[in-house]
Amino acid sequence: MKWLCCSFAFVLCCSAQTPVAPTPEPVGRIRGDSWHDYNLVNSFETGDRVVSVSGNHDKYRSDENFGNGPRLFSGFFTMNSKTGHGMLFDNLVFSTAGVGDPYTSATLRVEKNRIYSYNLLWRKSDYFNPGLATDGQNVNHLLDTTHKMQDHDLTLFPQSRIRVLLGYSRDSQSGAGISTAQLFQLTSPFDNSGDIYPVFANIKREQNDYRVGAELHLLGFVLNAIHGWENYKDDTPYTLSSTSTLDLFSRGTPNHGTSPYWRVSLFRNSRLVEFNGRFTYTGGVRNFLTDELALGQNRFGALANQQILSFGNARRPVATGNANLAIHPARKLTVATHSSFYNVRTEGNSTYLQFNDSTQSADFLFFQFLGIRTFETGLDAQYEMSSRFEVEGGYDYSDRRISASPQFAFIGSTSAVPFTQTNLLHSGNLGFRYRPLNGLTIAFDAELGRANRPFTPKSDRDYTALAGRIEYKIKTLRLLASTNTAYNANSVSLSSYSSHARTYSGSAAWNPRDWFGLDASYSKLHVDTLGGIAFFANAQFLPDQLSYFVSNLHTATMSMRYSHKRADLYLSYSRVQDTGDGRSAPTDTSIGPAIPAFQTAQTFPLRFHSPSARLSVRISERLRWNLGYQYYGYHEDLFHGENYIANTGYTSLLWSF
Repeated sequence: MKWLCCSFAFVLCCSAQTPVAPTPEPVGRIRGDSWHDYNLVNSFETGDRVVSVSGNHDKYRSDENFGNGPRLFSGFFTMNSKTGHGMLFDNLVFSTAGVGDPYTSATLRVEKNRIYSYNLLWRKSDYFNPGLATDGQNVNHLLDTTHKMQDHDLTLFPQSRIRVLLGYSRDSQSGAGISTAQLFQLTSPFDNSGDIYPVFANIKREQNDYRVGAELHLLGFVLNAIHGWENYKDDTPYTLSSTSTLDLFSRGTPNHGTSPYWRVSLFRNSRLVEFNGRFTYTGGVRNFLTDELALGQNRFGALANQQILSFGNARRPVATGNANLAIHPARKLTVATHSSFYNVRTEGNSTYLQFNDSTQSADFLFFQFLGIRTFETGLDAQYEMSSRFEVEGGYDYSDRRISASPQFAFIGSTSAVPFTQTNLLHSGNLGFRYRPLNGLTIAFDAELGRANRPFTPKSDRDYTALAGRIEYKIKTLRLLASTNTAYNANSVSLSSYSSHARTYSGSAAWNPRDWFGLDASYSKLHVDTLGGIAFFANAQFLPDQLSYFVSNLHTATMSMRYSHKRADLYLSYSRVQDTGDGRSAPTDTSIGPAIPAFQTAQTFPLRFHSPSARLSVRISERLRWNLGYQYYGYHEDLFHGENYIANTGYTSLLWSF
């Protein structure tokens, strides 16, 4: 359901925290400086970052990844024509952040009135993921890549009724990677008797997107049409050095594709009627090939060889559309309706072929078709009963059909059965907004949904979602408290599933003076899931097992801001802690399978906290000196190999020329 975002809460405790740099205080003249026929505003922050890390340095790199060295923390520059009639451009805005850090971005906007408008967005991210040991062996997965993204958009005649749209985007990823391959299984390619070897990859992935279109403004309508071509290729080579049990390993996996697409949008807004509709179509085509050869010895020393060939071509047409209409038949009444459809197909010939020259046998798997068609419609209404009370409600209906013709493999057998399933979802929502006093707002929303045949065990079936919020604002004080719950119960032919998520949060902001302010917030998210699972272990099928997970995530933040004529001080503290289900040892549980790997994945207690401080001293109108410090502390309660402590600091000059 739309409120169940449990994975976001888990990622929150492990993701990079907001760094204390750059400095947000202003520098230079507020109105800028004159230069010929332009007005200039600019600021740049340059300095040096210092970092020390103890504990697991790889885990720190996967979370924060800040290092030592000089930096351009931020840059901002604008040129605006005083008369609106510059020679080459009338407005130019350039900004950058984090140059020298692992997360860098830059933006550029250039405009010439009635002629053109150009926008550039460029981003770079140094991504590091050390992975975990696989199958109990000391073999890690690793990804250490640089991800670069750029978007260019050019609009010709931006103030006219007919506008020409041109665009280009590029997304590339390069760097080193380590994965694993299991080779020389004893009975079939699907058992777990083979040895695991590290496979090294030189990541080379690239995607280019070219766009051309037009926008028409006529009689209050806006029609936007874009035709684009998206090209993708993955030419990553994989290598593996020979070992005492492996003589030869080679793998090539070229994967190329193109996706021409259309996007058409129509908008119309007026006092009585608001309308918008969108339609997209993508005709994706993909060709791929995997050719792998391995020669060596199995775990018993016998000569073995293995060859895998996987190839195919796929067509992936995707069509989507939606229409939204809102009318205002009365001053206090708004009625809105929406309808949408989604149709995607993956079709073509895909073959997996594995040879075993020792036994003169081969294993085949085929895939032919996967199709998903969804139609959804709904009606919502909002009525203002008085200046202090509003009520709203709605109903949604969804019809989704899934069809597939794959081939599945189990130990010693294969199965290829065409599959079709239709899922109908009915949901209703009701809510109100009440303002009993000036500055006080009370809100409540509820949604109830029922589906007949959910596709997967954890899909929504019988779910209930409730949300409440109270907000109070008076002068310089703002208080907010909210809570929401999301319960889902489901069962399919082989298993059942239930989940409960409850969130409680509160925040306060107090700014009694222009030079002083306090902010604080706290939230608790409880998540528990219990589902039935069936799996293979040691060539045996184990039905009627339980999958169990519990998380109790607490998040707190506090900050203080103090400003003086010559200096600004900022202090903050954030803490994220998951108390888990209270166990004292990873396998201290009797729930679920008696397999340590399952038991240790049922809860994940940890804590992460980060205090920071920043001092900015005004030296002159055009110059500030800044000093900052931030601490990162990560600690897992049941597993300690990933723990680390990092101390980061920086000093910089924020200046304007």
